[in-house]
Amino acid sequence: MRFWMAPKKDRFFELFSQSASNIHTAAETCLDMVQNFTEVEEKAGRLKQLESRGDFITHEIVAHLNESFFTPFGREDILALAGNLDEVLDEIEGFASRLCLFGIDRPTPECVQIMKIVLRSAELVEMAMKNLRHPSELKQSLLEISSLENQVDQITRCVTARLFHDQSIPACDLIKWKEIYARLEHTVDRMEDVANLIADIVAKNS
Repeated sequence: MRFWMAPKKDRFFELFSQSASNIHTAAETCLDMVQNFTEVEEKAGRLKQLESRGDFITHEIVAHLNESFFTPFGREDILALAGNLDEVLDEIEGFASRLCLFGIDRPTPECVQIMKIVLRSAELVEMAMKNLRHPSELKQSLLEISSLENQVDQITRCVTARLFHDQSIPACDLIKWKEIYARLEHTVDRMEDVANLIADIVAKNS
């Protein structure tokens, strides 16, 4: 692997690791939010702070890229990876903000179930970022992220179909929950995008 061990390029790996750790913290905060549905506005505010921190880290990556002549891998891939990580965090914060803005009484069991999968996916993304210089250790994490994305797809399809078939659910609640489940599904989709990009980077530089 020609790019993994260049010591002067460590700052990129540090920043990617920080971004992934911030996502992990956000996922933990969000799971606590749905499991302990109290002080919702305060928890949503905490997630907004984490999103702002993620934006700052992304800006740091871009700034460092602009200052760097040599990079650990392709400049376009660095930008794409930074952007994809930022999108994951945006989706998590967007989910949490909708629980607050929509005036949800309490999260559904499926909502909690999916959020647990989101947290596991966030753990795997963090592991992948920390092992970015050691591609031989990445494969299992990337495969599990893809498997978890498939699980969430199945859950959201079932619960969305149930929303439309249950005539007792008010139309307003149907719209709210359809949007909430979509946000959760998009969160794991973006994590799979991160995994796929990492696999592409490894393939290009092997």
